[in-house]
Amino acid sequence: MFNKYDEVIVRVQEILKEALCECITEDGVKVYTRYAIPGEIVKVKIFSTRPYYYGDVVEVISPSSLRVQPACKYFGQCGGCDLQMLPYQEQLKVKKHILLKEFQKEIDGFDLSVIGDVVPSPKELNYRNSVMFRVDPKRRRRIGFLKRDTNILIDIDECKISSELINYALKKVREQKNFPPHVFKVRSTTTGDLVVNQIETEEFEDRDVIEKVRVDDIEFYFKISRESFFQVNSYMIPVWLSHIREEIKRSDCDKSLGLDLYAGVGLISFFVSDLFDKVIGVEISRTSVRNARENIEMNNIKNVEVLEGDVAKYIDSMPVGDIVIIDPSRNGIEERVISSIGERHSREGKPRKIIYSSCNYETMIRDLKLFISLGYEVEKVTPFDMFPQTHHLELVAVLSD
Repeated sequence: MFNKYDEVIVRVQEILKEALCECITEDGVKVYTRYAIPGEIVKVKIFSTRPYYYGDVVEVISPSSLRVQPACKYFGQCGGCDLQMLPYQEQLKVKKHILLKEFQKEIDGFDLSVIGDVVPSPKELNYRNSVMFRVDPKRRRRIGFLKRDTNILIDIDECKISSELINYALKKVREQKNFPPHVFKVRSTTTGDLVVNQIETEEFEDRDVIEKVRVDDIEFYFKISRESFFQVNSYMIPVWLSHIREEIKRSDCDKSLGLDLYAGVGLISFFVSDLFDKVIGVEISRTSVRNARENIEMNNIKNVEVLEGDVAKYIDSMPVGDIVIIDPSRNGIEERVISSIGERHSREGKPRKIIYSSCNYETMIRDLKLFISLGYEVEKVTPFDMFPQTHHLELVAVLSD
């Protein structure tokens, strides 16, 4: 019906996963776009006809009363943010709507009432503590991000969701003669530490950073290498960790041993160490394990041990307590790990409780279906807005036997 480059007028129906907006023409034809708000009438220029019609908004004919001026002048160009056209509280509602829709669609009979409201971030902008910038290989002073679904580099002079320190570094990098290659990473901390990898100058050097994290009256310092993972929203980390702590504290499970699978540099292990007699973490990244062990020594923690290795290989031979904490990468938990946990539970009656944190609700839903099939019940799912202005969320699911 439509060809590439045709312009069509549509009404926005709803915002779906990955912040894709489902729209409909007067004739009932569905068209998908971005950066629009339900109820709006917009003009869309078609750029793809397969497998569905996709287009870019070229004009907002009838704007929603909710529409606001985006904080960033590059919004809609770079591939970073999806929701800046909405006030922050509305962004949270959209994220929960997407979450409910996906859980309902993917898990038959799932009790949606266990999914809580999205916990807001203390900072809506300038929250990111690490960013990977791209460099135009032909015009080296062009630095920024790729336009969504393209190889087109959008040159930027600031990123509104990155920390002020990272934006300072971006400005300084442009002034360097020793210019980075195709990509470079900038990491900042709340303590004022700033590192730009691939660049060695008096101001910038490629080294580990030290981050301080405080939850209530508990405080730890973390050494973090370039290759090590650390949560990107330093202001949301205490809120997220406090929730995990409360779930453990309110549990009547035995707390002689806690397992922290995919332990990273020890972030969760450290902040639950006072709740268990012993915490064992498992992490496959050698660099992260090195950081974790340095952090154990630096913080003088006596009851945390971090093992280097593949969780899927360790899980069968490890001692297992009543509570297991799992915080994997976006890929989720390997099926082998879930099966092993289920087998151990059938044989030994534990773990009784699983606290599962994920930044990818699609893989979490996949994994929860497996846990449910093994006899676990999802008590609650709490979404945390670790990534304001984007469609991404951090979820913490609590499962019990």
